[in-house]
Amino acid sequence: IAYIDMFGNIHIEAENILIKVEGKGEKYIQQDKHGRAFTKAGLKALFLFLTNENNINDTYRDIAKNADIARGNVQYILEGLIEEGFALRLNEKELRLTNKEQLLQKWIAAYNERLKPALKVGNFRFNNPKDFPGWKNMNFNINQTQWGGEPAGDIYTKFLQPEILTLYTNEKKADLIKNYRLIPDPEGNVLVYQKFWKEMDPEKNVVPPV
Repeated sequence: IAYIDMFGNIHIEAENILIKVEGKGEKYIQQDKHGRAFTKAGLKALFLFLTNENNINDTYRDIAKNADIARGNVQYILEGLIEEGFALRLNEKELRLTNKEQLLQKWIAAYNERLKPALKVGNFRFNNPKDFPGWKNMNFNINQTQWGGEPAGDIYTKFLQPEILTLYTNEKKADLIKNYRLIPDPEGNVLVYQKFWKEMDPEKNVVPPV
């Protein structure tokens, strides 16, 4: 069986040709640093920076706390941004985001592919279907739960009529059922995701525009 693996081991045999390398192990791998700003932890930190550019110059401790990631990830994330041309070092203590539109587009793609599926709590529906048109009247604890997706777009633009409702929340399933009369349903039109950012003083029942 012919094969080539990522360690450098090879076995190729064809008529008068034999290429065989054995014994290569993990110590021979050169770790790829490219893209480390777009891991799940990196995407959380980038969201923090995209919502407020000044956050990139917070202490590692504050970045880790507000993005809800391990502090050891912060340095790698910042270095990754610099390597990919999305951050510029002004001096020893200050960074500035660059190519922000391209960064946002790359974040959107990576978020939908890597982070968002891991955040999904589930699909729900209203216990009473007649409650759907009155979704704006739902009284949330805005420290825990906020509208995203189409409802957020409607609140920001006043130009949408949502067919699917999206919630980002830190509340447990039991609380969603109890507080908002939502019933788990795989085909339900209320999508619930775990809220992955922290706000010190939330003022709205809607997620940040990013």
